Amino acid sequence: MNRDEIVDRIVSLIHEQKTLPQGSITGDAALSEAGIDSLDALSILFSLEETFKIKISDEQARSIKTLDDMVAIVESLLQPATGT
Repeated sequence: MNRDEIVDRIVSLIHEQKTLPQGSITGDAALSEAGIDSLDALSILFSLEETFKIKISDEQARSIKTLDDMVAIVESLLQPATGT
């Protein structure tokens, strides 16, 4: 799975969890500025783990502030699986 596919899937998951205007989720914009609160973020994290079959640590979860952060963590956790 390439980066663009990961981004598209994550944006889709966000929109499944929270009704937001199209284009409101951008790479470097704070998720909170897009209207995602802590409860939304938790639901999104659970969806990410389920969809991508990964485990996001509490430390990683706390470091997520933007879509780019989310994508980077998912990419890093998928890396070992695609490398074998």
